[in-house]
Amino acid sequence: MRGKRGVVTKDHGVWALQDTDAAGQPVGGPQHVYTVRFSSRELWGAAVSQRDSVYVDMWEDYLERA
Repeated sequence: MRGKRGVVTKDHGVWALQDTDAAGQPVGGPQHVYTVRFSSRELWGAAVSQRDSVYVDMWEDYLERA
C-alpha cells in the first residue's frame, strides 16, 4: 500500500503498537488504528474492475496525509 492513496473509513480507537525494532525493542506508543479503503485500480491499474476495493487496517504511524 506504500505510496498509494486510500480513504479512511473507520477509526478503531487507540491501541498499543506491538512493533519492535531490529534489536527487539518496542517502537512507538499507543496510537489510532484505522481501516483504509483502496480502490483496486489505485493498487493494480486500469486492467481491474473499478468497482472493487481493498480494505486494510493500519496503524496511524503507517499513514501519510495527502
